[in-house]
Amino acid sequence: MRFSRRQLFTAAGVTALASAGMSTRAVAAVAPVRTWSGEISVGDWERYYLGLDGGAHQQALGALGIAHRDGVRADEQYLMVPAESVRRAALEFGDHAAADVLRDRFGLDAPSMLGRGLKLVFGRDGLEKRYFDDPALQLRYIGHQRRYANYVMPMPSAVRKALA
Repeated sequence: MRFSRRQLFTAAGVTALASAGMSTRAVAAVAPVRTWSGEISVGDWERYYLGLDGGAHQQALGALGIAHRDGVRADEQYLMVPAESVRRAALEFGDHAAADVLRDRFGLDAPSMLGRGLKLVFGRDGLEKRYFDDPALQLRYIGHQRRYANYVMPMPSAVRKALA
């Protein structure tokens, strides 16, 4: 098993605290460790895609070697991608969809980029859950999409902090 540099430093810190005489319960509370294990289907990942990330999603697909011949979405929606690779897509490229799928999968305390994008376009909160199941809302967004084609919504530091 290979560990990341971050995991090794966390383990070293926990070991140092434990050898200093702290109880194991206190050590566990001091050093929470999140492992980015499992796989995410590209279809689940792209459910959150709005296109307000300045091409970051396409850059991430290209870096992961995922074909996207239409230049927007992946060709194979059932392809499975390691969660760590999706995390890398969010942090290195700024892919909003990657940040949102990880937020939902791992229960991260971070704002929804999909919700922020829908609020930008429609001026209303709380449309994220409805967006997944309402084809009329999806079509309305497509109608507005051209106006926001060159808009790049920055990823808040709270999202980056939750993924770090």
